[in-house]
Amino acid sequence: MIISIPKEIKPYETRVAATPETVHKFIRLGLNVKIEQNAGQLAGFSDEEYRQAGAEICTNAQQTYSNANLILKINAPQPQEDIFLQSDMTIIGNFQALDTPERTKDFARLGVQCFALDLIPRISRAQSMDILSSQNNLAGYRAVIEALNHFNKATPLMMTAAGTVPPAKVLVLGVGVAGLQAIATAKRLGAQVYASDIRPETQEQTISLGAKFVEKLTSDLLNKIDIIITIAITAGKKAPILLKDSQLLAMSPNSIIIDMAADNGGNTEATQADKIIIRHGIKIIGNSHLATMIPNSASRLFANNIYNFIAAVFDKESQQLTLNFQDELIRQTCICRNGEVL
Repeated sequence: MIISIPKEIKPYETRVAATPETVHKFIRLGLNVKIEQNAGQLAGFSDEEYRQAGAEICTNAQQTYSNANLILKINAPQPQEDIFLQSDMTIIGNFQALDTPERTKDFARLGVQCFALDLIPRISRAQSMDILSSQNNLAGYRAVIEALNHFNKATPLMMTAAGTVPPAKVLVLGVGVAGLQAIATAKRLGAQVYASDIRPETQEQTISLGAKFVEKLTSDLLNKIDIIITIAITAGKKAPILLKDSQLLAMSPNSIIIDMAADNGGNTEATQADKIIIRHGIKIIGNSHLATMIPNSASRLFANNIYNFIAAVFDKESQQLTLNFQDELIRQTCICRNGEVL
């Protein structure tokens, strides 16, 4: 069986779907690995590292896709890559199928078999394959770093002979994987942290990380907040509005909002994807690609997620994937096969 890793061509993408470490693991399983030239360059992995791990370096996408049985991708193939897809190929990656149903139909028409790891069921044995958890964890960390990069004050409390610098006040809206990491990161950097979520069970998690859980966004609270990080997304639906324009008026000028739901419409009324907007003196940064800003770490985790998925369904003796569609791991991640959308 031949595994191929093409270079990602989607805008803003810096990650790669396999690292030299996972390439070595695949080869130990008896697989042949091809990777496109410079596929890992932006993530800090050289062609020589892949070559030493046992991979064949291909000079272009056509050569990389040619004769491949299994294609590993960060993102679903882009339309311009469709010419390389053959009906006997299996593709594993992040397809965002609930948000892009037409592309899933395209893949079905091409006859390829696709496994969307963004649809991994939340079961214990699949935790090591969950790309959303691994990437959102890093994105939550990076959201705080990005906010502080735009912030014009110090973060921790500082008591000096020249006076006292108060701690930055950070509000996290949405206490999922990314939100919890954002809370933890902001606390480690010395900020005073608040968090809110419509799910009452998140209150205990928030408090355990040293943040204050708030049930209502009052004008008094918003007035003292320096940084807001919003992380509310529902797959297949527009992101909910968490901050209306009228609420922004209650905030202090020069405050920062990092909207991680920008690609889904944004959690504020003013958010624009991949743009920085100034509204009422507040800087609103729409960025749903924060994990790509730390591509080495993100690639390592994503590649391990993919390897763990393949290792769970690969039969070393027959050198084939064993796909039991009674298994929810397979049933819930396979979005199309044999020309049908599943």
